[in-house]
Parts: sequence; C-alpha cells; structure tokens
Amino acid sequence: MNRSRSQEEKLGKICSWLSAPDPSTNYYKAHKQRQVETGLWLLESAKFAEWKERAASRLWLYGIPGCGKTILSSTIIEHLLQHYHDDTSIVTAYFYFDFNDTQKQDPELMLRSLLCQFLQRLVVVPNGVYALFSSCENGKRQPSLHALLEVTREAAQEFAHVYVVLDALDECTQRSELMDMLNTVARWQLNKLHLLITSRKERDIETSLESYIREEDAVCLQRDVVDQDIQRYVQQRLRDKKSLAKWTKDAAISQEIEDALMRGARGMFRWAVCQLDTLAKCRNLVMLRNSLATLPQTLDQTYDRILTAISREDCVYAMRILQWLTFSARPLYVREVAEVVAIDVARESAFDRNEVLIDPLEALDICSSLVTITKNEADRRSGPAQQIIALAHYSVQEYLVSDRIRHGSAKQYSMQEVECHNAIARGSLKYLIQFQQPLSKETFKASTLARYTAKFWSSHLQKTGDKIEQASQLIMSLIAIEKPAYLNWIRLHDPDRTWEGPNLEKSLDSVPMPLYYAAMLGFSTITRLLLDKGADVNAQGGGYGNALQAASDGGHEQVVKTLLDAGADVNVNAQGGYFGNALQAASFRGHKQVVKTLLDAGADVNAQGGYFGNALQAASYEQVVKMLLDAGADVNAQGGHYGNALQAASTEGHEQVVKMLLDAGAEVNAQGGEYGNALQAASAQGHEQVVKALLDAGAEVNAQCGYYGNALHAAAYFGESAVLKLLVLKHDFTQLQDPYDRTLLWWAAAGGHSKTVQVLVNQHNYDPQIPDKFGRTPCEIATRKGHSAKQRCRILAKA
Repeated sequence: MNRSRSQEEKLGKICSWLSAPDPSTNYYKAHKQRQVETGLWLLESAKFAEWKERAASRLWLYGIPGCGKTILSSTIIEHLLQHYHDDTSIVTAYFYFDFNDTQKQDPELMLRSLLCQFLQRLVVVPNGVYALFSSCENGKRQPSLHALLEVTREAAQEFAHVYVVLDALDECTQRSELMDMLNTVARWQLNKLHLLITSRKERDIETSLESYIREEDAVCLQRDVVDQDIQRYVQQRLRDKKSLAKWTKDAAISQEIEDALMRGARGMFRWAVCQLDTLAKCRNLVMLRNSLATLPQTLDQTYDRILTAISREDCVYAMRILQWLTFSARPLYVREVAEVVAIDVARESAFDRNEVLIDPLEALDICSSLVTITKNEADRRSGPAQQIIALAHYSVQEYLVSDRIRHGSAKQYSMQEVECHNAIARGSLKYLIQFQQPLSKETFKASTLARYTAKFWSSHLQKTGDKIEQASQLIMSLIAIEKPAYLNWIRLHDPDRTWEGPNLEKSLDSVPMPLYYAAMLGFSTITRLLLDKGADVNAQGGGYGNALQAASDGGHEQVVKTLLDAGADVNVNAQGGYFGNALQAASFRGHKQVVKTLLDAGADVNAQGGYFGNALQAASYEQVVKMLLDAGADVNAQGGHYGNALQAASTEGHEQVVKMLLDAGAEVNAQGGEYGNALQAASAQGHEQVVKALLDAGAEVNAQCGYYGNALHAAAYFGESAVLKLLVLKHDFTQLQDPYDRTLLWWAAAGGHSKTVQVLVNQHNYDPQIPDKFGRTPCEIATRKGHSAKQRCRILAKA
C-alpha cells in the first residue's frame, strides 16, 4: 500500500477517532482452533461460488448452539483474505459479535470497524469521510449513526467488490438496532456488496432477514456436514494433544473413543471439545471406559458435570472467576483474574494479596473446559499480560445465567446479573480504596487489576438498580478529596478524559472536584451527600465546565434537579465547557426531560456560547426542537460552528427538523458557518431529501459563500451525483465557474469521483481543458490532490 506519510497520518487519526474494536483477535482465536480442511465442504460448494460472483449476493449460515459457526466463519474469512490479497480493488471486511466483549456487542461499533477496514484498504481517504471528521472538529466529537452509514456506503463504493462476513448475530445485545442497520444496508442495493452472516436460527433474526435474503440463500449447517468437521477435529486432537495421544497407541481404543464421541456429538462441536478435555484426565482404561459409558447427552449436562467436579477448595475461586468473566465490561487478562480470586466482598478489606494465584494459568485448571486462554495475536507486544481468559463459549454464559442451572446439582454457581454486578462494583471500590498512599510505579505495576477497577466500577454499579444506595459509603470513601484514593482513581482512569491512559503524575489541582464526577456519572445520592458537606455547586472545571452541564449531557434528570435545588446557576457560561451551558448540552443529546427541567428553572433559550452557539443549533431531535421553539428560541440566531440552526440540521441530514425550522421562519439563504449556507451543507453531505426541502423553500443554488463556493461545487467535490441532479434542475448548468474560475468538472476531479466526471463530460459537455485562475486544469488538480493512478487515468480518458 503506497501511502504518503501525510496520508498515513490522516488515516491513523480517523481510525483512532472511530475507536472501533479489533475483530482480528476473534479471527486469530478461531483460526487457531480450526483443524485443517474444516469447512472445505462449504468452500467447494456451488452455493459459495455463486455467492462470491453474484451481484448483491447474501448468504445466511445458521445452526444449533455449539455447531462450529465461528470456526466456519474464520475458514471463510481466511479463504477470502488469501484469494483476493493482491487485488486492491477488492476488500474483505469482517466482524465477530462476542458475548465476552461488550465492545463487540454494539451494532454501531460493528459499523465503525467495517469502515476502518475499508479505509485501511484504500490509498486515499474518501472526501466524505474526511469531511465528516472535519465537521466533528477533527475528531473532538463523535458523528451520528446516519452520518457513519453514509460515509461507510461511500467508502464501499470505492471498490469493485466488497465481501463482508458477520459472525454470531445472536450474540449482539442490541438485536433490533442491528437488524434495522442491516436492513438499511440492504436497501443500498450495492451490486458490489457480498454479505455473509452466521447465527442461530432465532425468530427475530429469521423474520428480519426474510426481506432481503432469498430462501435458497439460507443454509442450515446440517448435522451430517458438521459431523465431518467434528470427526476431523477429534482425530486431530487424539493425535496432537499430549494427554490424549496415549490412547492412540492402540488403534482399537482410539476408534472406540472416536465412535463414542461421534454418536454423542449430534452436530455439536462444543460438546465434543468438552468431552475430549474430560477424557484427557483419564489415567487408565477403567476410567476411560467409565467416562465413555456415561457421556452427558447435552451441553447443559456437560457443564453441570464440569462444575460439580470442581474441588471444595477451588469452589469459591471458581465462583469469583466465573462471576467476573460472565459480567466483565471487557475481556480480562489472566494476570487480572489472578487477582480476582483474591477479592472477597464480604471482608472489610476485600482484597487479600496472599490469595493471588502465583501461577495465573491455574485459573484454567480451576474452571476446566468452561474457560479458555488465548494470546492476543493482533498485538505485537509479547508477555503474559497479553494472555486473555474468557468463557469458552456463548452457551457457557447462557447456562450460568439461566433458570436451568438452578434446578441441577451445580445450582450454587447460578449467576444473577444484579447481584454479580453489585459484587464486582463493591469489590472494585474496595480494591481501589486499599491504596493508602499515592500510587508509585512499582505498586501500579504489581496491581494488575487497578486499571480495570478504576475504569469500570461505576458502569458495574449503574447496572445494580436500587442497590447503588448500598455502595454510597464506599463511593464517599473513594472520592474523599483529602485522601489518596481519589487522586489515585483519577490518575488510573479519568472519566472526563477517557481517551487518556494512566497518568501517575497528574496533580490534584488539574482535575475537577468530586461533585463534578458524581454528577457526570449520575449518582444522585452521592451528589446530595457532597452538597450537604459543603461542595460548591457552581465550581468551574472539567470538560463540561461545571457539574450541571456534565449531568445535563448525561441525561441525569434527578442529579440536575438536585443541583438546581442547591442553587446551581442554570445560565452560567461554563468556562471551557464544550457546550457553553447546560441547556445546549441537554438539547444536543436529546434529553427532553432535562431540557424541560432546565427551561422550567429559567434557562435562557437563546443563550450564546459553546460549539453550537445556542441550544437550537445543537438540537437534533424533533421533540426537543419543538420545546425550544415553543420557549421562544430565535430560529435565525447566528453563531456557533454551523452559523445557524438550519445549517446544523441540514449538515446532519435531519429532514423533519429542517422542515420544522423552515415552518418556524428560518431564513433558507442565511449565510455563515462552516458551509456558508444550509443548501451547501446538505449538498456536501449528500442529504437528498433535505436538499429537496431547501429547494422547495427557495434556496439559491448558486449563492456564493463557504469553502466550496456554492452547493453545486460541494456536491461535485463529494461525488453526490443524486444531489447534483436535483441542483441541475434548478440552475443553468453550462460551464458554471466560481470566482476562481473553477468549474464543476474541476471540483469533481479534485474529489476524485470518476462517475461524476463522466456525467459532466459526456452528458453536459464540460470542457476538461478549462483552467482555473491559477492555470490548473481538472486533470492536473486530480493529480495534485493525490488520487490514485486508476482515478487519474479515468479522468484523463474522459479528457
């Protein structure tokens, strides 16, 4: 990939801004577990060959729990990556939904990951992506889902073929949002997009997929074909695993094991894996044959047997390990779990360093086949800290939290979500409070669980409902500003600066007061306790400027009311606060109840300040916009990044909000802001329906303003051909030039959009030889802008 240094830097900044999870960790883990020739039946099938070639093809592979869908996905991904490695016009992108990792359960994060993979395959970042990055203050704020979908579509269109593999849809916790997103992608009708997904056959998934996946493209992973892969796996494990190889010395015994496992597997890879782990512990033929004669019939029975076999001494450690692995906010490292076993929340000082596992890998011995340990192959660094421990399979988590376990012999291992989150939160708080001195580098290095507890204690606590009150004393001990624990926590993880790593040099005068963090995290009782102790309700500091703005941004209505009752100034222009005031923060996030509370408390609806200038410009939700207009918001107030509310709504593509603002008297041709006017903003972002609404309201197509000069140039530069057609109907198209003599063809060439160039040259007779005021022709500017040789050749060919 021949990128310049500046292009690499630009790509790095954008991918860092997107903060997408890395699916390659799942790929490497599954690939490592796969046996040679697993999944060949699919790769060699006519169905798979058709999927690779047919336009807009889709394939759904579904099967029972534990049938090897994820392993099969890794086989498909490996095939695609190898087969198309040298063809840069083809991209393979993938994502694994993962019950073990909360970041891999979010549809939007899936989309971000796919977008990053597209961008990493391109030499030049598409203009729409960079424009979105720029419009978000060069990465200081996050884009809307709609905007992400639009730029992902634009990036996909840069390739001749796009292969996307999505594994384990059933492990996504936001299933409805995911299915809506996939429906949106299907409506794009991109012939170059080839989508393959795997999941269990669950009704909501099946119902949603029916609208865009043909019945013949839904492939059930039948027992007979899966059993072929299971048999290969069993044979390979018997040969390669040292504790099993002793049985291969006698071919008859080896065959006996294979036959018994194949009779019991019934298409369940996961079942076979667990039985092999059990058989590996057999010391003689008597034990082996007894195990073969009493093989459990189901996964539930298998897990029940593994749990009841845990020794009495290890039982309490297994409980702690399984509890944390089931509900952890991210995958845990083995050295972290070595400390988890030493936390007993019933003790005053919960953490006992004498209980820490000397050998962290003994966690695997304690929990047997219920957990796996893998190395993070995607990380180049080596060392034990990169070994990750996780529940071995989604079915393990399902069993531990199910009603079924409560009726079996392993009922003491039943995991209740609220109780587990409460135990983890209290254990984390006590772990942090134990440090009675400022953290030294040596103590930080030795305390492997410190970063996790500092970052996630609050998120675990927020999942405990009314049990939050029970932890009030612990929280107050942590945030007592006169004690080392408070600064230690912020040094390990500052909730106000989540992108930063630990900073043991951070000083107390550089961080906000405890009230700010209590408000930001939404802890109303702690907020009240701090105020009762004399905390200054209007203290300045932090990314939001003050506690009221922080609480308003988070939508913490009860905290907002508590602060207002204590005398918080609802109209203070927070120094350094991103939104300027609390009303703007709540309006931006769409927290209508908080908006109402602030307005009732006397918030100035037209107060100026912050990134958006005023609350109306920040608002992107119809109900909030209506509330602000009803409260007297000036629809034409100038200021902020976008100049006015209409341009802000047009940039984001909020069609209904645009119509509401126009109905309320918004000046459609008002100038100012990043894009100069609303029409240029909507045109640059490709929001076709918004462009229609603005044109119907009298927007001037050739109004000269903004970076791109006018809406036509913006649409041409960003390759928005559908918008360009709309604008053409309203304007004389012939050789239009801006004050610098740049034509539409010049702008399209600068954007690198060969399709738009083709339309302008062939259908509208644009002259590719017309130079701008500086003598640069469309062909020359395309070269100067750094577009690929293929794009330049297309432009030159049209010339």
